[in-house]
Amino acid sequence: MKCWVCGDEARTGEHTIKKSDLSAIFGHVSQNRPLYRHAASQRNVPVKGLNVNLLKSGARLCSLCNNQRTQPFDRSWERLSAALRAKTALRPGDHIDLGKVFPGAVRKSMLNVHLYFVKLFGCIIAEKSLPIDIHGFSQAILNATAHPKVHLAISPLTYGLPFASVGYSDMNTAQVNGRIAYATWFLTLDRFSVRVMYAEPTEHRKGLIDSWHPSTIKKCLRVSRL
Repeated sequence: MKCWVCGDEARTGEHTIKKSDLSAIFGHVSQNRPLYRHAASQRNVPVKGLNVNLLKSGARLCSLCNNQRTQPFDRSWERLSAALRAKTALRPGDHIDLGKVFPGAVRKSMLNVHLYFVKLFGCIIAEKSLPIDIHGFSQAILNATAHPKVHLAISPLTYGLPFASVGYSDMNTAQVNGRIAYATWFLTLDRFSVRVMYAEPTEHRKGLIDSWHPSTIKKCLRVSRL
């Protein structure tokens, strides 16, 4: 199988939910302390470690792309994710001081956060053969430049569960002439979620309210009110 980013031979899979997020939320996972995965097809599937294929995308990446090339993206997301989890109360309309999260490197680090989700989004496109041009996703990663059509928003969860949980949603799409013009999916990490959106320039959707893009990011990140 070929790496969808660079075209080289690929043997690695990207975690659909970052391993550092899983570790931070659930702690050590083992045969004696498993997680349980629920999906529409099957529920209560035990997960006895964080490196199992069950937690990884079916799309393949080469080791260079999955490790060295995208490692700065992963690390920037780790820092922002940790800062969001550290907030005792995350409310709609709050502002996150990015200067404290990424001292002296806000714009570069938030570009990396954006590219981390470009990588996840590209894996979904590749795995499900979605009618979205994956070339723009691979070029964004190869050149470390923002994808012009990918937008993100951070939202607090409006409901509480008596136990820690993480997950990701199905992708909702809108098509024009057989091509996806707008798509959105959610990554939920216990107390907050990330709304990930792909939007053609002609699409003006409610979901884009309070979203951000590397071209618009300032030193504060506003928590979405949606």
